[in-house]
Amino acid sequence: MGLFDFMKKKCIRLICFDLDNTLYDYSSAEAEAEVHIAGIIKEKFSKDKLDQEVILRIFNEIKHHHMHHDLEPEKFSRSLWIREVIEHLGLKMTGKILDNYSKTLERKYWDFLTPKIQLFPDTLYTLNSLKISSRYKIACITDSDGAKEIKIDRIRALGLDKYFDFIITTDDTKKNKPSVENWEYLLKMSGQKVQECMMVGDHPEVDLLNAKKLGFVTVWSKEHIPTTIHIKYVDYEITGIGQLIGLLKRYN
Repeated sequence: MGLFDFMKKKCIRLICFDLDNTLYDYSSAEAEAEVHIAGIIKEKFSKDKLDQEVILRIFNEIKHHHMHHDLEPEKFSRSLWIREVIEHLGLKMTGKILDNYSKTLERKYWDFLTPKIQLFPDTLYTLNSLKISSRYKIACITDSDGAKEIKIDRIRALGLDKYFDFIITTDDTKKNKPSVENWEYLLKMSGQKVQECMMVGDHPEVDLLNAKKLGFVTVWSKEHIPTTIHIKYVDYEITGIGQLIGLLKRYN
């Protein structure tokens, strides 16, 4: 984009971030947590002589069946996925016992995962820079983990809550991303004009496509999985979250 194109744009006043794999490395911690839970299930049902790799494969098949296909936030519940794994394996546990066991494993899943999450190197620099400039409102829109408090607890544990003026989980709109309602909800909450809003995310189809359709400026952060692919509805690409500061200086 040339200088003239920059001059035609409105100044950015609100920056909205996705969280997982945009501000921190979620996938690495997630993979470790899945292995951990598969091991617990194998040990619990040791008499059934289960293979941990089979448990892990089934868990991931169930996860991918739900992720970004189901719009209902409750379908992202790890207790639901764990229950479906046990049912798929045909293990002898049903009813309330299965429900309670699945919820117990869900707590163990998050207790194991959250401490392993690592912020990307420039995340705090970027958020601090935006916060102290006082010219931007900062928001996040993030998918549910099955219940709003689970994601909020993670945001607090990582020390990120103090940077956000608006925290929206898809529990608030009752529809997971990429449902457009999430960005409409942010616009209503913030009172900002859409042309003055920027959306930053790592998953273009989920984080950016519908935001772009509404009129957001879109930024694809490739820090998690570097790729040479370019997508037409993405306005800008960055390979590290710290590059956002330079981009904003040029833009504004």
